Amino acid sequence: MCAVESVGEPGKPAINVSTYSGADNLSKPNTQSARHFRSYDELKKDFQKINVNIKTDPEIINEIMTEMKQNNSSDERLAIILEDLSYYLHQIDNARIFSKNGFETLLQLLHHPSYEVKKASLKAIGAATQGNSEVKVVALQSGLVDQLHSFLKACINGQDSLEFSTLLSGVVSTLSALLRDFPYAQKQFFSTSGISPSGFELLAQLSRRNASKGIQGLRVRILTLLTYLYSERLDAQKDFEEGPTKTKMDVWNMYASIPFEESFLMYGFCETLHISLLQDVQRGNEYNDLSAPVNHDIREKVITACLKFFNVCGWESSNFSNKQHILNLLDSIIDEYKLRSESDTDDINSYFTDMLLKVQRFRNMLKPYELPRTDL
Repeated sequence: MCAVESVGEPGKPAINVSTYSGADNLSKPNTQSARHFRSYDELKKDFQKINVNIKTDPEIINEIMTEMKQNNSSDERLAIILEDLSYYLHQIDNARIFSKNGFETLLQLLHHPSYEVKKASLKAIGAATQGNSEVKVVALQSGLVDQLHSFLKACINGQDSLEFSTLLSGVVSTLSALLRDFPYAQKQFFSTSGISPSGFELLAQLSRRNASKGIQGLRVRILTLLTYLYSERLDAQKDFEEGPTKTKMDVWNMYASIPFEESFLMYGFCETLHISLLQDVQRGNEYNDLSAPVNHDIREKVITACLKFFNVCGWESSNFSNKQHILNLLDSIIDEYKLRSESDTDDINSYFTDMLLKVQRFRNMLKPYELPRTDL
């Protein structure tokens, strides 16, 4: 496991308690006496008198953790309380409190026989780590990278089903929550000298599974994760080059220690990207029919990945047949988004206008590799 800089344990976060004015003083014109601050204990006692039990988020989280540790809840009940836990862990302070002694229980539940419990556990871990640097460190030290790697490795030869595909997507989402903006964890996951297979090889194997509808979604999710991480890498490099400092150098050195571009090429992700573009992205609607269902989200993610990795992948080496299919695909999408942007009442930054510009940009980048037309 790679070295991790220690992060001091934060102090107990203050509990935000709403401020109430004393009800007895509401009828009095003196505003100073009306602005009376009640303590949490006073409010709690008052509410208990009228059978209203108020609890802070940490109290609720502790109750959930206690019930989980008792091991006497049904699978259905366990999945429900894990969903509740996910809701509270989206709050940064709640996640920090939970991380002090909660990760061990959640990691154990990743091996639970129930599909719903495993899915809910992954969701809770993702909620706790998303955008929370202190919790990410705790998660890394708790062995989360190894756990997620083992989970994915065990799934390589798993049966293809909707449940299985959904669970795999959940693992990739949780992995994304941990790895993003955390180069320490990225280095451990993608290391070629640590866990085996390396993260790149593992994700490549998963993205090439039998292309059912569920696995196609997984392929797009994996490409999206790699796009985010590559963007981070480029941003860190640019930040260091524009204003080099010791801190920026340390950050960039951490990213630079991962052979990202080389591994992307070595494990065939450029080919995976081409396949995803041809198989996962819908053609533009024909006959100007804008009512037909379209998955714009997949279009956006795959084309964004194509733009980000354009200089990494050699588009000029694509065989002409695939290249022509891609050009025809982009032309059809451009025609569709021209219609959608014209009918959109929003301003110039509307979604369909942005998508039109993005697809046109990609199409223009491919022009040098387009074979000239021949007149018959």
